[in-house]
Amino acid sequence: MKRIQSSAIRGLWLSAIAVCLPLGPLSAQGFGLNEVGTCAVSRGFAVTGSPCADASTIFWNPGAAADLTGKSISIGASDIAVRGSFRQDSTGRSYGSNISPTIVPAGFAAMRIGRASVGFGVYVPYGLTSQWHDDFPGRFSALRASLQTIYFQPNIAFQANDHWSIGGGPVFGHSTVDLKQALDLSQQFAEPGVTFGMLGIASETEFGRVDFRGTSNAVGYNVGVHGKFGDWSMGARFLSQLVFNYRDAEAKFTQVPTNLTLPVNNPINPATPVPLDAVLKAQFAPGGALVNQTGSSRIVHPWQMQGGFGYNGFTGTKLSVDLARLGWSAFQTLPVTFDGPAAASSRTLLENYADSWSYRFGAEHQFRSWIGRLGYSYANTPAPDVTVTPLLPDMNRRNFSGGVEIPVARMYKFDIGYLHVNTPGRRGRIVERSSASQDVSQLNTGAYALSADVVSAALNIKF
Repeated sequence: MKRIQSSAIRGLWLSAIAVCLPLGPLSAQGFGLNEVGTCAVSRGFAVTGSPCADASTIFWNPGAAADLTGKSISIGASDIAVRGSFRQDSTGRSYGSNISPTIVPAGFAAMRIGRASVGFGVYVPYGLTSQWHDDFPGRFSALRASLQTIYFQPNIAFQANDHWSIGGGPVFGHSTVDLKQALDLSQQFAEPGVTFGMLGIASETEFGRVDFRGTSNAVGYNVGVHGKFGDWSMGARFLSQLVFNYRDAEAKFTQVPTNLTLPVNNPINPATPVPLDAVLKAQFAPGGALVNQTGSSRIVHPWQMQGGFGYNGFTGTKLSVDLARLGWSAFQTLPVTFDGPAAASSRTLLENYADSWSYRFGAEHQFRSWIGRLGYSYANTPAPDVTVTPLLPDMNRRNFSGGVEIPVARMYKFDIGYLHVNTPGRRGRIVERSSASQDVSQLNTGAYALSADVVSAALNIKF
C-alpha cells in the first residue's frame, strides 16, 4: 500500500491547481467576472469610453471618476445563476451541475475636490463556483471548486483640461481557493506495479475525498484615461495582472466506505479475503499517506485592457461600443508543488490558454425621470479544445442585457439590471491532461452545455 500516497496526492494536486478554472460565473472569459456595477451589466459592459455616472467607474475607467461631482456612493451586488451539464459519449447520460446562485458584491465611493476626485473601490473581477452531484464521473477531477478574489482599489483622478481626465491607483488583491475532490481507488497501487484496478476494482470506485484550501495576497494597479469632444467621448483602461502564490495551503482527507472485499489469492493476504475499508483506514490515520498535509501553488489573474467610444448626439440617448482584450496567454502552465512526503509528485500542468477578445455594445435613453438601458456583448473563449474541463468547460459567450435606473429620492437612485448568457455548447473532457502530445481525440469524451442568468441591483447616492 505504500504507493497509494504518491498516486493519491498527485490526483489531489491536479485538481487543486485546476480550481482556478471555473464553471460558475459566465459573463467574462476564463474565470473573469464583469458583474461590477449594475449600470455596466445593463449596458453590456460598454462603459469605458462612455462611463456610467456613478462611482463604479473607479473600476471601469479610473480616469472618468474626475467627471463625478460632489460625493458619490454606489453599493450593489449581482446574483448569478448558472445551469450546466455534461453528456457522456459512452453512456449517453447527461449529468447536471449542482451550483447554487452566487452573489458578487461591489462597493465604491468618490469625492470631488477641485479638479480632482479621490475614491475607493471594492470589487470582484475574478472568481468561480463549480459544483457537481456525487454521481458525476468527473468528480475525481473536481466535485466542488471555489475561487474568490477581492480587489481593493484606492483611486485618484484629475481633470487635466476641459477635454481630458486621467486617473488610477494601486490594487490590493486577496484570493481564496477551495476544492473538494473524490479519490479513485482503481488508480491506486496495492503493491508496486499492481493497481487495485488490476485486482478487479472498478474504475471510479470512490474511497476518499479531499478538501483543499489556500489563501494569497497580491498587488497590482488600475489606470484609465477619458476624453470628451462635443457629442463624442472616448476612454481606455488597463488593469494589471496579479500573481497569487498560495503557500501553506491545507489539504484535509476523509475516508469514504467502499464496502468491498478482495477475494483469496489477493496480493495483500493471499490466504483469506481482505475487507478493503479496514486496510485503507490506516492510510487516513496518523502515519498514513492521506492525512492532513500542506502544499503550494501559483495562479496568475490576467491583465485587462479595454477601450471604447460613446455618442450623445441623439436627444436623451447615449450609445457606446467597447473592445476588450484579456491577457490569458499568461496561463500556459501551472507549477504544482507538494511541501512534504509527496514532493516527488510535483509537476507542471498544461493549460495553453490564449489572449482573448470581447466586443461590447450599449445604449441608454432618458424617459422623463427614469433611464432605460440595453446591452450586448460577445466574448471568445481563451481555452483551447484540449482544456475544456469540469472546472471550466469554457466556450464562446453571447450576453444579452437590459435594465432601468429609477430615482427614489433627491439623492438616491436605484438601478436594476438583467443579463442572460447564451453559449453554443462545446466538447470537453473529465480527466486530466498528462502530456502535451495528447489531443482532443484522446481526451474529450462528451459535450458540455452552459447558460446563466444574472440579476444585478445597486443603490447610487449623490450629495
